[in-house]
Amino acid sequence: VLFRTADGGSSWQVLSPDLTREDPGVPPNLDAATAAHAPKGKRRGVIYTIGPSFVRAGEIWAGTDDGLIQLTQDEGKTWENVTPPDLTPWSKVTHIEASHSDAGTAYAAVDRHRLEDYQAYLYRTRDFGKTWQHASNGIPEGSFLNCVREDPARKGLLYACTEKGVYTSFNDGDDWQPLQFNLPVTSVRDLVVHENDLVIATFGRSFWILDDVTPLRQIDSHVAASDTWLFRPQTATRMRPASDQGTPVPMDEALAPNPPEGSVLDYYLKEKAASSIQLEVFDSEGKLVRRFASNDELHKTNPNDVQFQFDWLRDPKPLLAEAGMHRFVWDLRYALPKGVRRSFWGPAGPLAVPGNYTVKLTANGKSSTQPLTIKLDPRVKAPQDAMVRQFGLASKLAARLGEVSLALQQVGDLRKQIEKCRKDAGANTELLAALQGLVEKVEAAVEPDSDADFMLFGLAAPSKEHEPLPKVAAALTGLLIIVDSADMGPAADAV
Repeated sequence: VLFRTADGGSSWQVLSPDLTREDPGVPPNLDAATAAHAPKGKRRGVIYTIGPSFVRAGEIWAGTDDGLIQLTQDEGKTWENVTPPDLTPWSKVTHIEASHSDAGTAYAAVDRHRLEDYQAYLYRTRDFGKTWQHASNGIPEGSFLNCVREDPARKGLLYACTEKGVYTSFNDGDDWQPLQFNLPVTSVRDLVVHENDLVIATFGRSFWILDDVTPLRQIDSHVAASDTWLFRPQTATRMRPASDQGTPVPMDEALAPNPPEGSVLDYYLKEKAASSIQLEVFDSEGKLVRRFASNDELHKTNPNDVQFQFDWLRDPKPLLAEAGMHRFVWDLRYALPKGVRRSFWGPAGPLAVPGNYTVKLTANGKSSTQPLTIKLDPRVKAPQDAMVRQFGLASKLAARLGEVSLALQQVGDLRKQIEKCRKDAGANTELLAALQGLVEKVEAAVEPDSDADFMLFGLAAPSKEHEPLPKVAAALTGLLIIVDSADMGPAADAV
């Protein structure tokens, strides 16, 4: 019997008669354990799944564990037995999914392993159960069904939970293919589509999440026929990652990877690229924000530079040019100036301001673009103009830091030139004295930094007119970290 509540469970109303079989019997192929524990008497079934319509009020589907599918189109006033003719007793209707787009369309997953039948049974109707079609081609024997779900964003995109993994169909169930990746071969008992993510529950092997199924929603014949394809990315939320500065400190090993931090960019290459490929991001005015290339030299964090388990770090991943589907994550930051080296503790390039951007993929001489929207963390209430002012100040500090880094590189080159001139000077005491004076000036300009001196995190004034370059770099770094530490605009006196 089906019940309904309209007040959060304080009261309940009966919505149906008994929807199970009068007498399913005990067929000879029923497995021994189930037969031995079958309840005495006729009524043995229960309502195992309920599928309310997403598009039509009053349309409710119900499936029982003794092999019946019942339908009401008037919210329980009348019920109709719409069971497929070949669905025999002791077939368990494990899940019914009503369509997200069409009234009268539903998908029913059926498990018959208690009858020693391990085939995958998926039934589909488009006419309120008057007729049913088998829709499980491609799911092998042994992978009997535990659930079926339709993607709410793309009509006809289905996901099936089976006894040995997850399958997907792009054509409303006519054909299926594995969606396994690194998922262990295990019984998947349920699956939900949460916004852009696929979340599954297994029998004894934990919960698993497939982050961002955007490419699955966009794959079609045009993608398959293309040499390269850039998928339209989902809206990216500008959120600050955890700093791992709290108590207690992180465990020695992460239990599982966290979701990507930034914008997830998916692309497809039919064949391996003959030369380097590029992924570029432009702002709404067409100005370059960030450029990545498959031949970029990536910086790797030294494990000795961090004071906790290295597993918690994420070094930059390369932009792959191999054939196949690829995923790249842009951290929503501008690049630091050339010569400024990023570390775990900072600094990082300025964060992109919430707004509209364009992503461009170039591979094998062909380019394609897609729009990208960045929105602010919904927990942050700072106005847009504050984010613009914060970005402006961070950009100025990063540029000045780049100038100091360039000056330090030039000092290194000057040292080499002075050393060469010393060797060439021979016994020329006048020239050697001049070179020594130049050395003293150079060394004064690169005197090592000290935490006790000028501009400790930008909170003290300089003690002399010309501060050493390392101290200036440390001050600019500290200021950039402070400006970037929260989603808020700088005060007027800070600009």
